[in-house]
Amino acid sequence: MSLKILIASFGFYPETHGIAQAAYQQAMGLHRLGYSITVVTQVSEQPYGVPFEVIALPLSPSRLPKFDEIEVGKTYQQFLKESNFDVLFFHCWESWVSELALPILNQIQGKKVLVSHGTTIHLRYPGIKGWLRWLRNRPAAWQFSKKLTAFDYYVFLSEKPDRQRLFDVIQAKRLGLHNFSIIPNGAHPSFFQQSNTDFWVKFGLKKARMLLCVGNFSREKGQRELIKWFIEISPKDTILVLIGSHFNDYSNHLKKAIGERLNTNIFLFEKLPLEDIHAAYCAATLFVSATFTEVQPLVLLDAMAVGLPFLCRDVGAVSTLAGSLCFKDKNEFKLLLTQLLRNPSPRQNFGNKGKTAALTIYHWDLIAKSYQSLIQQLSSAPNNTQKNT
Repeated sequence: MSLKILIASFGFYPETHGIAQAAYQQAMGLHRLGYSITVVTQVSEQPYGVPFEVIALPLSPSRLPKFDEIEVGKTYQQFLKESNFDVLFFHCWESWVSELALPILNQIQGKKVLVSHGTTIHLRYPGIKGWLRWLRNRPAAWQFSKKLTAFDYYVFLSEKPDRQRLFDVIQAKRLGLHNFSIIPNGAHPSFFQQSNTDFWVKFGLKKARMLLCVGNFSREKGQRELIKWFIEISPKDTILVLIGSHFNDYSNHLKKAIGERLNTNIFLFEKLPLEDIHAAYCAATLFVSATFTEVQPLVLLDAMAVGLPFLCRDVGAVSTLAGSLCFKDKNEFKLLLTQLLRNPSPRQNFGNKGKTAALTIYHWDLIAKSYQSLIQQLSSAPNNTQKNT
């Protein structure tokens, strides 16, 4: 009889953000390995074509349920207490998925695993708003050590000691804990193949060297800085393409900053299907990002799968990824970008290294086997000893 696995995540397929993709790929990988999978999530529309049970709860993606969602939160807790799973994976700190589970962990059967996608309790953006957010997170920061001893086991994305986004790894080592594993996320499976779509033809663009940036249009992603630096450099025969989920007030601000260059050598796209985004990766010369905060961004793993080198701000675990160059400020970005555009051979070398790493480390089939090994380890450990293993 196959082991019963629960995967709890505030996002899941058909949503496309990083947490949803990671939870979906984990579920599919373990299903293919023969495990009995159940997913509980807040997905707004029922997934189609998913070969296991998905329980959708009408909850918002917040730390705790809103006032009118309290009863739904209690239903989730009751479901956990009455369930009989062998291993339960809770995705993310500071979400209702883990926060509602914490006070009842001792009442839940099976081994409880927190799958971390990074921390935000020490994240501090520039400016007054950044400081206010940091201050609001102080209570959560003071209580964090207790959370690191509450679950049976932890999964971290990287061992990089980044205080702003990977503080859980730092604190786990500081506390002398050993009940954790490093299991990264993976690239989208389709990106390991060549695209069947010609991005240039489909969108009527004149062929040139393409700098590609994929990410939601938001201040934190640094697109304004990227556009400003591109205009200052103005590299010949080069275009900048930015792809986001949907246009918003920030993208309108970006369009004003672009001015007459919009749809000339700087292009903004929204709501592109996955096949078109894949085609953009395959057509690009270099992936660029000036994001202010990341952990282990899937957009960079996708670039690695395609063999596309990338230039990204040194945040989170980005510097540990093969196929990359990292920068700390505008001057370093300009210098590295100029060098990469002038020298195709180093670009190719970086791209090859990234592709190799994607195939051998950041591949969901391999990641599923890592989770399989963890499940086997946990299912054979006594209930009162696994934390000290």
